[in-house]
Amino acid sequence: DRGGDWSSDVCSSDLIASISAAFAHNFEQIGCAGEVGVHKDEDFDLWAIEIRVKFRENETLQQLDQHRQSGGERSVSTIFYLMALQSLARSPFRVVDEINQGMDPRNERMVHERMVDIACREHTSQYFLITPKLLTGLRYDRRMKVLCIASGEHMPKDHKTLDIKKVIASRRAIMLPVR
Repeated sequence: DRGGDWSSDVCSSDLIASISAAFAHNFEQIGCAGEVGVHKDEDFDLWAIEIRVKFRENETLQQLDQHRQSGGERSVSTIFYLMALQSLARSPFRVVDEINQGMDPRNERMVHERMVDIACREHTSQYFLITPKLLTGLRYDRRMKVLCIASGEHMPKDHKTLDIKKVIASRRAIMLPVR
């Protein structure tokens, strides 16, 4: 017994159950499994959040760590954990910086799909995804806005030679079906 109020344990159990349910739901949407729990120790300082995931059919839930899962799988788990927390913390916007950089194309597509589903709901936070690159053929929602920032060492010295409207028009013309 930690000498604390038992009601705080009940509240924390409800909170963890809520986070775990949202986390598991995100994993179910991509055909995988996940859960969140609390490691309890007699020494309260050793209590910790435990995240367990399963990315392949033939395995059981495994604790998330740097040895069992790839960098991409850890990134997927991290963003899904953050998404599970989002309903508990009100915020007008969220910034996700380069979460896709360690992911293989399959994981990047799955995470992007979930982010679009969650970010484009009514009455949710606004998301800003910052990344130097995205895969082609990703799904976008009509409520999304894509902003391309043209700057950096590879830009032409005369900025007037880069007309973004012309680049987009050229790209659209290429993508039109041939009649």
